[in-house]
Amino acid sequence: MTTAAAPETGRPAALPPPDHRSRPLPLRRLARAELRRILSPRPVRLALYALPSVLVAYALSAYLGHDTDMATAWRRAEAAYQQYAAEAARRPGAVEKLSPQYFFDDPRYQLTKASFVDLRAVLSGVAVAGLVFGLFSGGSDWSSRVILNLAAAEPRRVRLFATRGLLVAAVAASTAAATAVFLVPLLLVTAHFRGTTAGADAHFWTVLAVIVLRGALFVGLVALVGYGLAMLTRSLTVSLGIALAYVVVAERLTQDYVPLLTDYHFSGITFAVLNERLLMLTDRTDCVGEIACAAMREGTPASHAFLALALYLLPVSAAALWRFTRTDIG
Repeated sequence: MTTAAAPETGRPAALPPPDHRSRPLPLRRLARAELRRILSPRPVRLALYALPSVLVAYALSAYLGHDTDMATAWRRAEAAYQQYAAEAARRPGAVEKLSPQYFFDDPRYQLTKASFVDLRAVLSGVAVAGLVFGLFSGGSDWSSRVILNLAAAEPRRVRLFATRGLLVAAVAASTAAATAVFLVPLLLVTAHFRGTTAGADAHFWTVLAVIVLRGALFVGLVALVGYGLAMLTRSLTVSLGIALAYVVVAERLTQDYVPLLTDYHFSGITFAVLNERLLMLTDRTDCVGEIACAAMREGTPASHAFLALALYLLPVSAAALWRFTRTDIG
């Protein structure tokens, strides 16, 4: 029994199917995968879960630290004034004549003043956390070598770098905005029961909204700086060390040797972005003390602060992108 040979048709042999694993991932799928990746680390999830409790504790401390006992506050002011007057009588002409009102410390939680201070303090902390989040998101995959698999799954490195960076910034900015939205009602409750909401008009709420938006944008950009620094150094440890040295050591050196640049250090930029004084309709002549009056007249505009932040962000991000796309990952 013989086997008949298959007739030749003259056609070329069929090509094997293409390897779909070498194709770039769809952008939506890539973004969803990267979002899960940057939110999956246990420290990140624990920090997000603990944030509401921290905000409640902060608001509770503000609640317990204020009261509406104006009579006791005036008695303390009068006692302080009498002590000051007795000292002034022993040294006539050596001290300035003051009134009891100068020694009065309003015990109430004044929403139109204290809320900006509290919001600035909380968002400053969130900005530091955003910097650490960006460093962690950009540096952890290098130490674990996961970045090799990511680059293999998404061969277009520019898109991978940009997608990861934008997601880091978006998560940080969203967290900052959610923090403010959660905190402000708690402060409003504190002002209602332990203070006053006098002066909380439409302009106040407009300025408060502007500060919240500024803070969210600022935190997102700070996280992007951390991400770029970690991607540039390709090491979480090294990038953390650089960031810590800058935040702690550079500020002191700047204050001591280049005081003119203090406003453009991280702390100065943070204050300028979250400073409400230049936006409020405050009478510039209604101030007590040289420092207070200068603070009401002067200050770094938020536009200058964001420009200074861009001087940090753009070079770091450009260098990180160049190294990620033009050099060997392994």
